[in-house]
Amino acid sequence: MKKEDLIQKWLDNEQLTKQESEAFKKLDVYDSYVKISETAKKFSAPEFDVSENMQKMNQQLKSRNTNSPSKNYLKVVLRIAAAFVIGVGLYFAFSNDYNTKVETLASQKTKINLPDESTVRLNSTSLVTYDEKNWNTKRKIHLSGEAYFNVAQGKKFDVETSLGTISVIGTRFNVKQRENLLEVTCYEGVVSVTINKETKYLRERDAVVYDSKGIKQLKVNDKEPKWYYNKSYFFKTPYSRVLKELEWQYGVEIKTKNIDPSIIFTGNFVHSDIELALKSITIPMRLKYVINNKTVTLFKE
Repeated sequence: MKKEDLIQKWLDNEQLTKQESEAFKKLDVYDSYVKISETAKKFSAPEFDVSENMQKMNQQLKSRNTNSPSKNYLKVVLRIAAAFVIGVGLYFAFSNDYNTKVETLASQKTKINLPDESTVRLNSTSLVTYDEKNWNTKRKIHLSGEAYFNVAQGKKFDVETSLGTISVIGTRFNVKQRENLLEVTCYEGVVSVTINKETKYLRERDAVVYDSKGIKQLKVNDKEPKWYYNKSYFFKTPYSRVLKELEWQYGVEIKTKNIDPSIIFTGNFVHSDIELALKSITIPMRLKYVINNKTVTLFKE
């Protein structure tokens, strides 16, 4: 069997006969191919096809003059191998800022124990990502959704959202980021919230709300966020925001007919029963609802 055909068979993971295996091991490029294969197996980039790239490498090798000296052949292999390894290495270098991801679905909550004994309780339909490997030197989490943090004393702890950054040393606080809304509540210690280069400092039971209308500070009486107990509470809140929260909690789409979304609502709904939740937000407003699979329609009586 020709050298190129033998290499092709090995690349295709086809079973070599004993004679072919011995012949392959005697090739001057055997060690290089084995090292490339072993290196490739250590990578797990989700969009990088090792087999496909090895095939491309082999095609380039075959396009070379097969009668060229062995040293030139080996140089080609090593040059392509170096490009292959460097390319995959660069992928990891630029994509490894956050190597741990935790996500919750509708009606799901979870608790995360961080390496420094800090904890994060993640509300429904939320996502956090962080670099677990380098956590002791850089305590930083990216959040999309809502989470309650209990931070152990140590270096600065940052929570990054698309709307602003929350920084603390050691404290308990809640962050809620939904589309163009950011709410931060401090339950213990001191929290700094930076939004559009403006920084607010929150102490125990201080809160800040940022939306399309600007930044508003207020006081809270709770010792922990109410969603922690599987309920969403609202005080003088636009009805559109209440409906959006119910969508996030239950993974449904809510449609309305002849309802003013700016009307104000005060009340709550549970996270464990959608029928009970809908009754809690419709009966006080004298509204009716119809559930059709994952779509809920609200309308006036």
